[in-house]
Amino acid sequence: QMCIRDSADARGLFARHRVSVTLRRFAGWADLWSAYATGDIDVAHMLTPMPVVISSGAVTGRRPTRIIATQNTNGQALTLAARHVGHVTSAADLRGTVLAIPFEYSVHALLLRDHLAAAGVDPTRDVELRLLRPADMVAQLEVGGIDGFIGPEPFNQRALASGAGRIFTLTRALWDRHPCCCVAVAADWDDAHPDVTAGLVAGLRDAATLANSPGDRAEVASSLAADRYLNQKPALLTPVLAGTYTDWHGTPVTDPDRIRFGDPTDPAAVTWMTAQLGRWGVGGGAFTGDDAIRAAVRAVLPRDRSTVLPDTPGRTLTVNGRVFDPDHPTDSLREDTR
Repeated sequence: QMCIRDSADARGLFARHRVSVTLRRFAGWADLWSAYATGDIDVAHMLTPMPVVISSGAVTGRRPTRIIATQNTNGQALTLAARHVGHVTSAADLRGTVLAIPFEYSVHALLLRDHLAAAGVDPTRDVELRLLRPADMVAQLEVGGIDGFIGPEPFNQRALASGAGRIFTLTRALWDRHPCCCVAVAADWDDAHPDVTAGLVAGLRDAATLANSPGDRAEVASSLAADRYLNQKPALLTPVLAGTYTDWHGTPVTDPDRIRFGDPTDPAAVTWMTAQLGRWGVGGGAFTGDDAIRAAVRAVLPRDRSTVLPDTPGRTLTVNGRVFDPDHPTDSLREDTR
């Protein structure tokens, strides 16, 4: 998945801030979860809902955790098999399909469920949500094993390049500036190594500046394409950074906000995800009330609040056409408020 962690490492930006980083690759999110929860690693690239669940002990392997940086916002898409062009015109047409998600504790899974529900499609009964690694999503799309997937870049771009799929919608059309991935640290480790945490954040900030710069796209794409990072062709990465793609109707589009890097962590966004975990029963019953949701979100915010968007009272989000009030998260999820 495209992220500034790899870019920071490739460009020596962590070392510039006197931090030594060794990247370790895991086969899947569940393997990373296990390694982190057991203390095998103390700092991890995570999908943003993961720190909330791990820190709360809502499922298994509780470990108090803080989000120290949001890596990217937007940058995801719902991609469908090209064979559905002309037949699927809205989310309501997705009944009976098989759609892949990368992990239950991901913004992808939560946003897709909410998108389907907003169209009157029950994401539990009316579709099959199948857990797949992003690379396997593209492979399964090519052989007809799934009808589509919601996933990160550059895998939507890979499906486009192969002709097997086409972007039905960017997730930013469902929720603009939504966070996807973050860097999270164990709270006890963070307390013991505040200077290292600060160096990590500074390196990620520098990498975000480069990744957002049009003049640095080619170099960033080349760095990320390396085997030890994404192991993808630069030609698949450059369009993502530039925001160019072919939409569902076959029209070339340029969207400079297709993916962004280094935006502040948004407590309201984390609150929406936490409320959705409770709504769909994937939080082990831990996130079913306003007080529990707000406490879980506060627990994962970093010590250094300079990287956090101010939590302004009365500020709301619009997700899938519905207003979400982070001050009253469960009220905002009632079906009769659609």
